[in-house]
Amino acid sequence: MIGIIDYGAGNLASVKKAFDFLSVPNRVISSPRALAEVSAAVLPGVGAFGAAVEKLKSTGFFPVLREYIKEDRPFLGICLGMQLLMESSEEAKGIEGLGAIKGTCERFRQGKVPQMGWNRVYKAKEKSRLFEGIPDGSFFYFVHSYYVKETDPEVAAAVTDYYKSFTSAFEFGNVCALQFHPEKSGEAGLKILKNWIDASGGHAAHAPSKGFEMIFPNRGKPPGRAKRVQQHAGLDPRKTFVNENTVRIIPCLDVDNGRVVKGVKFTDIRDAGDPVELAKQYDRQGADEITFLDIGATHKSRQTLLDIVKTISHQIFVPLTVGGGISTITDIRNALNAGADKVSICSAAIRNPSLITEAARAFGSQCIVLSIDAKRTGNSWHAYVNGGRTDSGIDALEWAKQAEKLGTGEILLNSIDQDGTQSGYDLELTRIVSQSVNIPVIASGGAGKPEHLIEAVTKGKADAILLASLLHNKQLSIPDVKQNLNEKGVNVRW
Repeated sequence: MIGIIDYGAGNLASVKKAFDFLSVPNRVISSPRALAEVSAAVLPGVGAFGAAVEKLKSTGFFPVLREYIKEDRPFLGICLGMQLLMESSEEAKGIEGLGAIKGTCERFRQGKVPQMGWNRVYKAKEKSRLFEGIPDGSFFYFVHSYYVKETDPEVAAAVTDYYKSFTSAFEFGNVCALQFHPEKSGEAGLKILKNWIDASGGHAAHAPSKGFEMIFPNRGKPPGRAKRVQQHAGLDPRKTFVNENTVRIIPCLDVDNGRVVKGVKFTDIRDAGDPVELAKQYDRQGADEITFLDIGATHKSRQTLLDIVKTISHQIFVPLTVGGGISTITDIRNALNAGADKVSICSAAIRNPSLITEAARAFGSQCIVLSIDAKRTGNSWHAYVNGGRTDSGIDALEWAKQAEKLGTGEILLNSIDQDGTQSGYDLELTRIVSQSVNIPVIASGGAGKPEHLIEAVTKGKADAILLASLLHNKQLSIPDVKQNLNEKGVNVRW
């Protein structure tokens, strides 16, 4: 039996779902005493280092986990759960971590922070239990602002480049840790979890290997892109490492009354299909994330359709962002508990900017996406509320910069003028916002042909691309989109 530790800062729903898919007995444990009743433990985590340590201490897990790890019992730390194994972190000076690994956590000094998206992972040693059967350079999903800097390189199982080379997996004795999210990394992530279970003694029967083939078909390799760009053995600190983060392709499911809908400039809404079936289809095609927006929730003052969110989250193994009608910390918590990995807020943030800060402190900035519905007004753009119906009078660019300071981890930039027109993204708006903030920006509204997507990245400087009509109308598939981007030299996940 695997125990998934609930200390108030974990990505529990997605982690549990992954083990359920693998047919591995597991349960969420909220008491330190329950560690004695399980054969392996998982420490997930999202949020801030200091807050997480305090939660581990207040729940009584901190000293018990230290002893558990010293006893070399099977243990897996995920994302923040990996960083908590360190002695300390720049994020919370003066606060001690679990201290299982000598070293600290440092903040990225280059690139968009947090690093958010799919990046390649390279094995740091010849043989690794975690990476058994996984091709070197496979893609995994990351979302973090700090990276571990250990003083004992012997514990490193894998490394990744994001403007510098950093350790992205640990493996020593029965203790393993991953900076990326295996539960949100598709087939490769599920394989990592299965390898960990097998290496820890095999705590239960697994789904047959063919299950991966049925759920995640082989999409083929891109021409000329799948090659390693660094040799990590004997790292030279003088080398300049590249950013291998990919441009994310994100299908958007605008949902009203339980159905996916699509319109033009936020009006003339028409039916586009069933949200669960479309989510499954796009996941199989290779979507990097999926965004679910209950577009009528704020306007009609009703809650996000959490039952649909729950169903979708159990059908996909890539990150899910949920938005629409979310206006309180309780709303955010409910969405995350339903299976969302990130939450998008729009109108509520404009009405109450402190909501961004409160949410970032409670759940981590990487969970908080600010959705800006922008419409050109003269020589600038205004941010709109109530599903694009009401002009807030707030300058969209200034709002983006303010939101970053308040704690937003990512911006979903929707052009009302271009929405559904298929005439191309608002490149000027996208570029100005993207170059004015140091957090990822998702371009949204107006894609009509492959050239528009390339322009969004090359001219608009977007970090990710949101798509709706092109996919819903079957004008292009996600493999088509990625093939076109790849041929133009844009780094995408295959």
